Formats: sequence, structure tokens, C-alpha cells
Amino acid sequence: MNIIIIFQRMLMLLAMMGLGFICYRKKWLEDNSYKKLSEVVVNIFNPALVINGAITATASGAADIGLVKENLMFVVIYYVVCIALSYPLSAVFGKDSGQKNMFQLMTIFSNVGFMGIPVVSSIYGEGSIIYVTFYMLAYNLILYTIGMLIAQRNLPKEERKNGLSGLLNIGTICSVLAVIIYFSGFQFNDSIVAFFDYVGNATIPLSMMVIGVSVAKMPLKEVFKGMRVYGFSLITLLIIPIFASFVFRGLENNNVIFGVFILMFAMPVGSIVTMLIKEYGGDESLCSKTTIITTLLSIITIPLVAFFI
Repeated sequence: MNIIIIFQRMLMLLAMMGLGFICYRKKWLEDNSYKKLSEVVVNIFNPALVINGAITATASGAADIGLVKENLMFVVIYYVVCIALSYPLSAVFGKDSGQKNMFQLMTIFSNVGFMGIPVVSSIYGEGSIIYVTFYMLAYNLILYTIGMLIAQRNLPKEERKNGLSGLLNIGTICSVLAVIIYFSGFQFNDSIVAFFDYVGNATIPLSMMVIGVSVAKMPLKEVFKGMRVYGFSLITLLIIPIFASFVFRGLENNNVIFGVFILMFAMPVGSIVTMLIKEYGGDESLCSKTTIITTLLSIITIPLVAFFI
């Protein structure tokens, strides 16, 4: 796809973020309504988009086992690389054990769902969302196992919780359901298809608006301070995905699957990391700032990464 077209689509997403920013600053959306809107996106619209992606992919034909295997291979490679890189990056950017844990989480858990789905959908179409679904399934599994272990390192052993119970959530359930739909090849009637299409498509503007509100919630002078954040952003948003595009080129048979794989590396830090830091202790301000900076910069860096796909 033409790099200019991708940049134009990223600008469109940025404009949607701007709407959220304006709504919060104008007090059309306040803290409570922002929280509720985020919950609605996470629990209704985003799952509907995942299901719609499976329906769209199914409509184009039966599941191609070869493509599924290739996608799964890249999912495994993606998380192995992220986990491996989290150790040296946390050592470089973390000043103490708490910050090292935080940077490790930020390296592993990028925004593959909330940001990844709108980006991949806008670049490759709704049928490509099924490939992102496999990343989301692995994401939840790793989050509530390895992620919880890292997040709770600063807590006394007796206060640490078992995170496996968190695996049973709407995101995981709908991801599994989407995979079942994809493999079964089941064809839905037009009314059901239209329902998931309309509801799912609302995810893109609403999720971008939620991110825009998160930017508006912090004083802009505070957001843009600190060179460490920019160094971490440069490595995670540009250097790693571009390097991966060269290292793993030759393994791919399908350009879309490889494109999704590289774009996952280019995603900003996931908001879930801030929630974990808030719950289990850590530098919440630095975590929020890094999440916002990487999200804003990704509007520029994703088209640059796409040039190397």
C-alpha cells in the first residue's frame, strides 16, 4: 500500500483522537463519562469488531490452514522477541527495580487491540482483523501469567494474587468465538452481518476518542518532558519494527500476515500497563506519560514502519 495513503489514514485516526481531546477540554466528556465510554468500547464495540473481522474473513472463503499456521508462527515470534527485549530495555531505562518492572511491561504489552485493530483495519481492511485476534489471545494469556508476575514483584509474597482468573473476560471470549467462526466457515444472515458491521465500525472513532481524552487529562507541559521517554519510544516504535522487517523477511508467504506482524511491533504502549502499575505500585506518572507519548508518536512512526514492510 502507498505510504502516503497510510499516512493519510493515520492522520484520520489522529483527527479522531483530537475529537476526544476537544470533548474533554470542553467538558462534554468528564472523568466519569470517559471511564464509562472506555468500558463500553472495551466490552461492546471492540469485541463486535473482532467478531465482524471473523465474519468478513469467513465470507471470503474457508479458513486457509496454511495462513493460520503462518500467522501463529509470527505470533509466537512476536511475543518471544518482545519478552527477550524487555530485559535489556528495562535495564537501560529503569532507574530502580520498580521502573525496571514497568519498562519490561511496557515493552511486552503494546496496544495490539485498542490501537492495533483500528490501525490494521484501516490499512488492510476488516478481513485482516482475524490475524490480530490471535495476537490478542496470546496477549491475554501472557498478561495474566507473566505480566502479573512482573507487576507484582514489588509486593510481599503473601499479597500477590493469581492472575489466571482474569483470563475469563469479554476480550478473550470474543477472540475465541471469532476463531471458532473463522474455522467453522459458518455464514450468518444479512441482518446479523449488518449488525456486527455497524457496531464494530463504531470502534475506530470511539477508541481513538478515548485515547484523545487520556491525552487531554494530563497537562501538556508535563507530558512532553523527559528524554528517557523519547529514547524508549524511538527504540520500540521505529528501531525494533524496522529491524524485525529485515530479520524476519523471507519467512513470510503472505504479505498481509507479515504486515500485521510488523505493525504489532510498531504499536504504542498499552493502557493496561498503567492499570497494573496503579494497582500494584510503581511510577504511574511516568507510565502514563510514556503511553501517551508513544501513542502520539505512533501516528508518524507507523507510516514510516509501513514503508519497510
